[in-house]
Amino acid sequence: MKKINIKNILLFFIITVVFLSCDEDIIKPNSMRFTLKIEVIDTSIFTKTLSGDSLVSNANVYINSISYSEQKESLTDSNGIAIFENILPDNYSITISKNISEEEGMQVNGNFVRWVLSNQIQDTMLFDNTDKEILIKTILKLSKPGSLIFSEIYYNGSPANPVPYYFHDQFTELYNNSSDTIYLDSLMITDVNYGYRDEDIIHAIHAYMFPGDGKTYPVGPGEYVIVAQDAIDHSEINHGSVDLHNADFEYYAKDHSDVDNPDVVNMIQIQHKYGVDFLYSVMNDAIVLMKVENPYSLGYDTYDCLLLPKSGVIDGVEYREKLSEMDHKRLDATIDGGITGGLQMYQGKTIERKLDRFEDNRAILMDNNNSSIDFQVLDTATIGYNYDANK
Repeated sequence: MKKINIKNILLFFIITVVFLSCDEDIIKPNSMRFTLKIEVIDTSIFTKTLSGDSLVSNANVYINSISYSEQKESLTDSNGIAIFENILPDNYSITISKNISEEEGMQVNGNFVRWVLSNQIQDTMLFDNTDKEILIKTILKLSKPGSLIFSEIYYNGSPANPVPYYFHDQFTELYNNSSDTIYLDSLMITDVNYGYRDEDIIHAIHAYMFPGDGKTYPVGPGEYVIVAQDAIDHSEINHGSVDLHNADFEYYAKDHSDVDNPDVVNMIQIQHKYGVDFLYSVMNDAIVLMKVENPYSLGYDTYDCLLLPKSGVIDGVEYREKLSEMDHKRLDATIDGGITGGLQMYQGKTIERKLDRFEDNRAILMDNNNSSIDFQVLDTATIGYNYDANK
């Protein structure tokens, strides 16, 4: 009789488990699946005034399975319910959004202003062991989309070619999403420290202000501006990088050995906690556009971050390397109900706002105050206007 080799059996078991776990074509059993219904409610005056009911129809609902990286989307019906069938048990992020048009805003409160109804349910476990159906009720929050918005943020850093860990080519693109001329003068771009999401105060690690006397730097409808970390041709240093020598503005960290292009307007340094420049994190960060009359009125926190009123926020975008980490968010749903990115650092990729529609050949970009919906990842940076009405 042969002796049983326990080590061989264990080795075979381990190899089998690893092989099966790596097989992406495993069919999940249908017995585990269920139907998910999401009922969407608006307690503000908007939906009640427009439809006579608080149940929100035609709202966009997105569910994202964290383990399986699967996203599904649906619209709510006349009863305010979105239905998703054949759902597997998992932790899900759920995003709901509906736009209130300028005309509808005028009808409700007499102001020709667009609003957004939205909410996000973060990392919630959905599992059914009864009648194969789950009902979730959610109340939307009212917020106002910005007229001047971030249309692209290139933060990812360039691949080594030949310089490794190259991040000086970061830039921000702002876009006028409205039909009116907007002035940049005295607006600020900041990055937000982690840990204060639910406060009424922004804890700014860095803050840089556009110069001007009030009407020095206009941005017309459908126009954009580029703010560079360093306004130089970075492709001369790192061959796969971008040319930013014609940027409209650049961050200049005086007293930090920073590069200064004398032909490009410098942003005014308001707050600079650390670094040789205003460096966006190549992994996780939240970038915010603000208008604050006196940026020093609230002082500083114990970690030397500048305190700014959240009421001054015009637009904000949050990105993370791991999109499943919703519990680590820096911005609340009134600014950004989601996160974008999902990028490993130094890949040369970028995040760009999606196109919503055209009005008289002018691109209107998505602005649901939710970067999970509004932004997409592109393989390369796209400096400048990249929306074609003829496509």
